[in-house]
Amino acid sequence: MSRPKGYNTKQGEAVLSYFAARGDTHTTVEQIADYFADNEIPIGVTTIYRHIEKLEQRGKVRKLVVDGISGACYQYVDEPESDSFHLKCERCGKLYRLDCHSVGEFESHILKTHEFRIDPVKTVLYGKCKDCVNI
Repeated sequence: MSRPKGYNTKQGEAVLSYFAARGDTHTTVEQIADYFADNEIPIGVTTIYRHIEKLEQRGKVRKLVVDGISGACYQYVDEPESDSFHLKCERCGKLYRLDCHSVGEFESHILKTHEFRIDPVKTVLYGKCKDCVNI
């Protein structure tokens, strides 16, 4: 018996709830699996990947691949048009969403002056976060 399109399982709802509870914080599949294991929620890694893929297709989760070294991370998308640059700490590896009005000015300058449109979803600036800058 096939399931109706859009059918939600308890596991699928748990994965969506995990993302929604974290807002636009970036997370990895490993972090999700650890959370479920710590809370004794029986969801395997393969199932997590499957549900993330479905959430991506529905526009609820965005996949971010920053470099070829670290694995992908995922971000809950509350508003589909909320594309933004990201900041990655070279010391601790944390990834932050850059939510700053000046980014729009920078994008406009690059487009107008250099005739180049930046893809904010794929744009990552590297440096050190506030926790690592003074170490």
